[in-house]
Amino acid sequence: MPRSNRPKRSKKEEPEELDFSTVRFGFRRTEIKRGVEYTTQTTVGANAEDDKVWVCPHCHLQIAKGVSHIVAWDEVRGVETRRHFHNACWKSFQGPLL
Repeated sequence: MPRSNRPKRSKKEEPEELDFSTVRFGFRRTEIKRGVEYTTQTTVGANAEDDKVWVCPHCHLQIAKGVSHIVAWDEVRGVETRRHFHNACWKSFQGPLL
């Protein structure tokens, strides 16, 4: 009989439970633009209410529910000042958050 190269498991191992919270809510990171430190986080907006729509402060167009985008806020004023940007708009954004 040919030899099997598969590892033998003496006891049944339970697979580790996957944590999808970082994928669902995005990765939080810090970026500096024109000397202002911003915290940014990617999101898909899937958990928003059905009628929830955000307006991008850079292009002034709507970001509908389920569209991937970036949420940004400055560290001085805190998370209450967060704004929702299209991904491309955030890359080109250079002004302060108002």
